Amino acid sequence: MSGTIDVDRLETAVKRTADAVKILRCYYNGSPEAEESGWVLLTEDPEWVRVTSADPTNVTAILENLPAEHSPLHVVVDQKGSLCTLVFSIDHTVTDAHGLWDIVGMISACYRNLGWDPDYSPVPLRESDDRSMRPLLASYSLETCAEICRAEAEKRIPVQQYKKLFVVPQDRRGMPKLFTHKIEPLMLKNMKAFAHLHHATLNDVLLTVYAAALQEYVQKTFNTSMSIVPIRGAADLRKYLPPYLRNEIKNYSVSYWSRVPIPGSGDLVSILHEVTALSERNRMTAPGIGELFAIEEPDSKAARPYLEPEYYSTPFISNAGVLPKDVVDFGNGVSVKDALSYPNITTGNPFVIVVVTWENTMSLSILTDGAYDTAAHLLKRMGELIGELDTFVNI
Repeated sequence: MSGTIDVDRLETAVKRTADAVKILRCYYNGSPEAEESGWVLLTEDPEWVRVTSADPTNVTAILENLPAEHSPLHVVVDQKGSLCTLVFSIDHTVTDAHGLWDIVGMISACYRNLGWDPDYSPVPLRESDDRSMRPLLASYSLETCAEICRAEAEKRIPVQQYKKLFVVPQDRRGMPKLFTHKIEPLMLKNMKAFAHLHHATLNDVLLTVYAAALQEYVQKTFNTSMSIVPIRGAADLRKYLPPYLRNEIKNYSVSYWSRVPIPGSGDLVSILHEVTALSERNRMTAPGIGELFAIEEPDSKAARPYLEPEYYSTPFISNAGVLPKDVVDFGNGVSVKDALSYPNITTGNPFVIVVVTWENTMSLSILTDGAYDTAAHLLKRMGELIGELDTFVNI
């Protein structure tokens, strides 16, 4: 951002937003497996805002050394001259990327309004006692959910032969580093035109260049040809709910498995046709319900293969979509110049890519504590492939 943030006013804005979103004033007691686990109200105000370096290594260290009783929301302010970086972090058990941006929007609106009304407070959000997505499963039979779960789990079987390629040994792990790449407006326009030309979506084109870049990486690094590219992405469960149930601060996102067949030619157009066909099939099969069932019914026989931990080191790409231009507005004197998302949990997997589009610019990011060269190469190659799309379209 350009401008100077009033840290005291920001602290007040975060506190009052937490008053409106009660879960932000709670800490999680126990573990997800324990029957008596749950969210407990904090007895004291936590340290909502820290003035420190926004470097991902520093932010990760802060998150890894929090006290047992801590809020799921953390804010870092890094003011350097007339430029300021704000980092908002949320526990993934509370909400997903969409929910975090909603909270950031509330905080920025509160900060802006406090500039002219010191007594301003956000309107409290509706929050139900049941924070799980279990009620969504009630619209399906258990048998149907188990069937969907088994079908989704079977999609991972072809990944077995490639798993070893995506595991980073412990001795190759180091400090977390953030890698980013920007798709500027003209290149984004080319992506949209390429998608329109082939009756695809922008996300289909994104998955196409991702699959092509990943295939090239494996071929050059391991001299291994991939007949399919395993893709694990985020399925947003909001679409299965009526509008009045989509606005609570919950985690509505679960991972969802796909696999992109790589045609013999391996060219972008051929891969895009496979991705588009895959997307159409996915839209007809309630994507994400299978993993939701596995999360909510972990003791089910159908859920067991779905929860095998070794699969979580395979490639993951999450596209948060387009952020509204005014989603973050701190008012006069502060101008938002850039917005991006990245996961704050490092797994040693250099293939976790988070994508968000704001102000007609698409930002790709990878946070990894593992193969830094791989992360940098993958983002660079995706950018190059997107840059070549102008040869397919006439803008």
